[in-house]
Amino acid sequence: MARFLLVLFLIIGVNYLMGSFRRRIFSRPAGGPARTEPRADPGDELVQDPVCLTYLSKENALAVRTAGATRHFCSPECADAFKKKRA
Repeated sequence: MARFLLVLFLIIGVNYLMGSFRRRIFSRPAGGPARTEPRADPGDELVQDPVCLTYLSKENALAVRTAGATRHFCSPECADAFKKKRA
């Protein structure tokens, strides 16, 4: 009986360790390491990029003044695409 309980506890322990190992391995995003770019704080004002329609914080956005209005872009590429589309 003691041998049975010992084997049972060993099986349960190994199963627990393998489950936690699997969770650690498969919980990572498929694209690699975690994101490193800044994220918006809950209190930040969000603006939408008119080209790719991405929302980002006004603090992290690239502000470009065109035709008397300030537009916010997520990247210089989106700003260039907007300028080409307007021309």
